[in-house]
Amino acid sequence: MRRQLLGHGSAQRSHRSSGDGTDVPGGVGRAKYGPSIEEAWRVCGDLFCQTIEMQIPLGRGDPQREILFCLLGGFGITYEHNRSAAEAVAELEPFAGWWDDDELFEAIVSVLSLARFEPARRNGNLRRYRFPRRKAMLIVSARRWLLLHHPLDEWLLTLASEKDRREFLCRCPGIGPKTASWVLRNLGWAKELAVLDVHLVRALSEADRVADDVHLPRDYDVVEEAFLRWCRELAAPPAAFDLFVWEWQRGSLWPK
Repeated sequence: MRRQLLGHGSAQRSHRSSGDGTDVPGGVGRAKYGPSIEEAWRVCGDLFCQTIEMQIPLGRGDPQREILFCLLGGFGITYEHNRSAAEAVAELEPFAGWWDDDELFEAIVSVLSLARFEPARRNGNLRRYRFPRRKAMLIVSARRWLLLHHPLDEWLLTLASEKDRREFLCRCPGIGPKTASWVLRNLGWAKELAVLDVHLVRALSEADRVADDVHLPRDYDVVEEAFLRWCRELAAPPAAFDLFVWEWQRGSLWPK
């Protein structure tokens, strides 16, 4: 759970949702009404660099909490909904060794099936979480893998490169390159990996840095290199520029 400007939630884009950003208007296209994304970065980039420097030091984060947040995110799930669900499921201690798989599955389904999650609807009612059974099965499967690779930090220590660590983490059920990059960055295990969600890909496309027909995860390496090249041109730390782009695409940096 990684993107957060000055700290919402339990883990740090430091945190943002891994969803599709359906709550997000605007983006790079706003340049016709104001500064371009690159001009805006030059004005406020230092703030985002300072925010990233405040991240949890290596070895002090909680891999299980990060992974839980990521597993409960996804296409169409806003950051607020993701965070609310993760906080509720975390109360079950779903990665604890004493759970029986079937009992854990039913407990997660029960929690996620309640209308208790933010953001509230216009009438004030809280929301249900979509696909509770599918997400519960994913968490149960990830738990089995994590128990076999506990403590995770010791496994990661044996791997020299960031991409090797990402490849290893992708073996966990429910984790692909985006989620693995997100978790590794939040835990201090990666600085040169891109967390490619719809916000970043949209910004890259609108800035004519990737083709409109790129497809993830198939083209992950190509899009990641395009993002890292953009960062090098701006002398921008990837984690800081990623956080900035996410806030920009959400419209958080624009006057209401």
